[in-house]
Amino acid sequence: MMTLAGMFGVTKAGISQFLKRQKAQDGSTNSQRTGRPRVTDRNDDRNILKTSRTNPRLTAPAIRREVFLNSPAPPSVSTVKRRLNAAGIMGRRPVKKPLISEKNRVARVKWAKEHLNWTRQDWNKIL
Repeated sequence: MMTLAGMFGVTKAGISQFLKRQKAQDGSTNSQRTGRPRVTDRNDDRNILKTSRTNPRLTAPAIRREVFLNSPAPPSVSTVKRRLNAAGIMGRRPVKKPLISEKNRVARVKWAKEHLNWTRQDWNKIL
């Protein structure tokens, strides 16, 4: 145990506890999880993320409605939010940018044409 502890950089007691745990589980790694079981499985989580990435403007309630349309017991909206947060998708929606109005577009072209032939000295007076 001392050599194992030295190899892995843990205490002798840590190695002893690990070996006891392995012996109690008969070497299997599928031990029962503690706490409340998850409502969603891997496929549900993947579908939540896929729906969010397909249409990033969808809110969590809209994603819930779309993914769990025919589900008899859909998860809560907060569960959907937690799955998105775990994947690094925070509770923000991309904002639609306003298009440049025709009036602003004409003014920008006019300004660019007026300043087309300016020299470096002309720009140095401003900047």
